[in-house]
Order: sequence, then structure tokens, then C-alpha cells
Amino acid sequence: MDSDQVTIPGDERAATGETLEMPKPTAAPLVLALGVVLLAAGVVLGIAMTIVGGVLLLIGLGLWVASLLPGKGHFAEPLAEPDARPLAIHGATGMVEQMAEGKPGYRAQLPAMVHPVSAGVKGGILGGLVMPIPALIYSLATGHGVWYPANLLAGMVLPGLQDLSLAELEQFHFSYLIAAVFIHAAMSLVVGLAYGVLLPTLPHIPKELAWGALLMPVLWTGFSFAAISLINPGFYHRLDWPSFIFAQFVFGVVAAVIVRRLRARGGVVAGLSAGIVGGAFMVIPAAVWGWLTGHGFWYPVNLLAGMISPRIAKLPAADLEQLHRDWLVYAVGMHAALSIAFGVALGLLSPRLPDIPAAMSWGALLMPVLWTALSYSVMDVVSPVLARRVDWPWFVVSQFVFGLTASVVVARSEKIIVPPAGRGPTAA
Repeated sequence: MDSDQVTIPGDERAATGETLEMPKPTAAPLVLALGVVLLAAGVVLGIAMTIVGGVLLLIGLGLWVASLLPGKGHFAEPLAEPDARPLAIHGATGMVEQMAEGKPGYRAQLPAMVHPVSAGVKGGILGGLVMPIPALIYSLATGHGVWYPANLLAGMVLPGLQDLSLAELEQFHFSYLIAAVFIHAAMSLVVGLAYGVLLPTLPHIPKELAWGALLMPVLWTGFSFAAISLINPGFYHRLDWPSFIFAQFVFGVVAAVIVRRLRARGGVVAGLSAGIVGGAFMVIPAAVWGWLTGHGFWYPVNLLAGMISPRIAKLPAADLEQLHRDWLVYAVGMHAALSIAFGVALGLLSPRLPDIPAAMSWGALLMPVLWTALSYSVMDVVSPVLARRVDWPWFVVSQFVFGLTASVVVARSEKIIVPPAGRGPTAA
């Protein structure tokens, strides 16, 4: 090398390799901040918001600490094509021209490709259009009519709706429809825009966790909903569906972690372990809910037994808060059978399941939990009567449809190239 020329070391590495080591993008500070906000808001809005805030706080803290571990905080950023890269900057003795932003050769922009903001807006619009479909199907199937979901949605901000009878909630009200459309459109656009900005920065989720945390709550809740509707329809409104769905989410996450850690021992062994451990952890949210509501530990156990015994559904709440040994046998048997069945299914199927893009797994996983908790907490404060009228399993399905649709739009959107600020002088 000539004595009057110096090549910048960073340019040497960029010129000799096809990737450049960069700090990993992370949403940990945002998740942690959101958890703190929701945890504080739970003091006013209710226990559901407190639980979600605490979970998000722990997740954000865990993501932040994990990014600081050796070898975990960086990734290989693909470099642009050779003809699109900035030329190496060479220094020379004597007068040095000061580089400034916008001048040729200033620096390259990394990452080289990003999702456009319009992808999030499109995802929010499309997700908002398909999201009402499950609610309308449910409302028509139950005989409530097409206006019932819109009136319930308007009840999130219009407290006077709690004084309406069921027949009045099934009728058309122009002002309530306008309020519902405004709420739905505003939240869809805001969340969709957040998806476009946030989802590309989130790390990849292992497929066992993505499928387990996405599929398990949907399948188990759907099975329980169908079984209760057919075997014991009078028992439907005695269940606290938000805590029920959260318990399925806990099972899916725990089972997926166990399957991933024990997959080397075979699908059956990993699945059995996942079913047993996941089923044990699943009891915790139900027990906490029974304690917080003053029903006691045996109430959720008896409710589980009541899913298959119409006789139990007819008993008063005081009887459901007591220990009944035969009901305990029913509940434990059904819980163990379902937990092991789902665990073994996940253990056997996980090697054959395809990977889910990070944007889709985060979008369909985080969205139903956050939106359901927010809606439930707000409605429970503004209009507790309407909160009990909402069929929360169908509500969660609607959020799942939105989150999945919006995340697919973001994940499949074409990335745009971030051009470098300049290429520098052409070499002679």
C-alpha cells in the first residue's frame, strides 16, 4: 500500500465479505415500556390489563437481557450488490475534504432493505375488512342479527348502552353504528401501522412455539366451545372466557418449550412431557382467577367438570365453590386426557411443521392477547353489563383473523431498497 493512502478498516471488511455484522434490531424497549404502561393502567382498568402488562414487562425484560448475551446481540446484514455499494473511501496526506451528509461517499444506509410504511396501512385496512366476518357469522348463527356486534363495540365508549335490553341491542341505531365504525377503523389503522413498523424488527420465533402458542389456544378453545354448545349449552355463560383462553395460551407456550427442549428424545416422549407439564401450568391461571373473583379454588375445577355434566350446570354458584370428589375425578380425567393428547400431537407433528415468518407469528400471537385484554378491561370499566354480553371466544377469533391478515400483508410486502447517500468519486 502506498504510504500516502490509508484504507478505512470498516471498508476493508465490507469489500471482502458479503455480510456486515450489525446490532440486532429489537423491540425489547418498546415491549418493556408497553408492559409498564399496561401494568399501571391495570390499577384502573382491571386485573386482565394488569396480568397482560406484567407478562409483557417480563417478556420485554427477557428480550433485552437475551440480546446482551455473548453472540446474541448481532446479526449478519447482507450487503448490497457490488455495483450498488459505495466505493471505498481512501484518505490522503495533506488537505482532507470534510465529509458531510448528502455528499457522495458519505456512508451507506443499513439495513439495505425495509418494509414501506404503506405495508402496515394496507395490512390494517385489509385486516379491518375481514375482522368483522367472524362476529357477523356468530351474530347471525345465534339469532342476534347483524347490528348486535356493532352495538356492543359502540358500548366500549358509550356507557349508556348498558341500559338497553337485548332486543334493543339487536336493532339498528345510526349513532351507535357510526361510533362502532369509527372505533373499528381507527384501531385497525393504528394497529396496522404499528405492525408495519414493529413486526419487521421482531426476532424469529421457533416453529414449535409459534405453532403451539397459535394453534393450541384456538383448537382447545374451539373444542371446548363446541362441546359446551352441544352437550351443555346452559353452562356457556358461567365460564369466564378471557381467563379460560389465557389458560390455553399458557399451555401452548409451556408445551412448545418442552417439546423443543426434549425433541432429541423422540416425539412421543417430548409430547407426553409437554402435555403433563403444560397441563400443570395451565391450572395456575384458573386458580388465580378463582381466588381473585372470590369463588375459591374448587370453582374452576367444578366448572371444568360441568362441561360434560349437565346436572352440574343447574346448581347454584355456592355448590360449585365446594369440593366434590366425583366432580374432581371428572375434571382431572378430562384435563389430563386433553393435555396429553394435545402435547403428543405437538410432539409428533412439530418436526413436520413448516416455519412461520416472524411477522406472522408475532402478529397473530400478540394481537389477540393485547386487543382482547384492552377491550375487556375498557368495557368492564365503562359498561360491565355489556362485557358479560360479549361472547369472548368469537371476539378472540376476530382479533386472530385481524392479526393474521395484517401480518401476512406486512410479511409478503415487497421491501424497498434504502439507497446509500453517495458512491464517491469514480476510480481512475
